Amino acid sequence: MDTKKNIFRWVISSVFSGFVMWVVGGIYHNLIMPAVNENIHPHHEGLGITLIAYILLGLLMSYFYKNSKEDNDSLLKGIRIGMIIGVLWVFPHGLTMAAIHESSISYEITNTIYHIVEQGIGGAIIFASFKYFTNGTKKEKTKNIL
Repeated sequence: MDTKKNIFRWVISSVFSGFVMWVVGGIYHNLIMPAVNENIHPHHEGLGITLIAYILLGLLMSYFYKNSKEDNDSLLKGIRIGMIIGVLWVFPHGLTMAAIHESSISYEITNTIYHIVEQGIGGAIIFASFKYFTNGTKKEKTKNIL
């Protein structure tokens, strides 16, 4: 029974955090960026695949959150893991693409900073979802929110 609960928590955490990051990404890339940069246009192709990618990202972030060496679950732990994943997910690939396609490195740095925020939000959602779906067992009880 405990294994089923843990799987349920992981699935909920992954889907919920992935969905929130997907929505934040859509707002940023399709509403905000086209409004401030005339060279960027909204795009709606591949939204389903993008959602799947974000759910997989949420799964990886949930895994790192629950398997980190840090004993207590906290909001800062979730945000910190999200920020690290934001850099690891975007920057090396973006830097490579900037070098290959001779595009702007400053854009890749800006994009990485954005993803630090986006995945930090996802990490906060992971903390909240694990906290909400924990039945207060002594081992999994959140010691403090920060």
